[in-house]
Amino acid sequence: MIIDDLKNINCYFAFNPIIKEASSFIKTNLFTFEERQYDINEYMFAVVETSLPKPISEQKLEIHKKYVDLQYVIEGYDVIGWKNLINCNQVYKNYQLSKDIGFYNDNPDFNILLNQGSFAVFFPQNAHASLCSKLPVKKCIVKIAVEKFIFDFEGKQ
Repeated sequence: MIIDDLKNINCYFAFNPIIKEASSFIKTNLFTFEERQYDINEYMFAVVETSLPKPISEQKLEIHKKYVDLQYVIEGYDVIGWKNLINCNQVYKNYQLSKDIGFYNDNPDFNILLNQGSFAVFFPQNAHASLCSKLPVKKCIVKIAVEKFIFDFEGKQ
């Protein structure tokens, strides 16, 4: 997981050049984002949407195996719960390959506050529960194919 302000994103280009492509898309469209899906290339797309916070009873940790999430807050703020997938034991909904999502009912280990202008990158081992704030938040979520990252992931099936 990475958490930082967009103005510092250049620090992560050495970690993986694909982050540079994602940040370029965000910076190029920052002031003109419409709420819709953007097809960036064959291994990356983005969704821009304004979402309402979820009631606590609906806040579940989610995981993805095919895509890494780069979540950027355009307006407002988001509180996101986090837990390492290896410590998630309470399956809420089994992973669905077609939707690239699975849910756990475990409690997060901690919460992350993403203010306007901040971003977080969630890898397959990062179970996360977005929209735990109290107000609507507008975000750009860039979905990047896992194979574009260089790491050895042996998560839960």
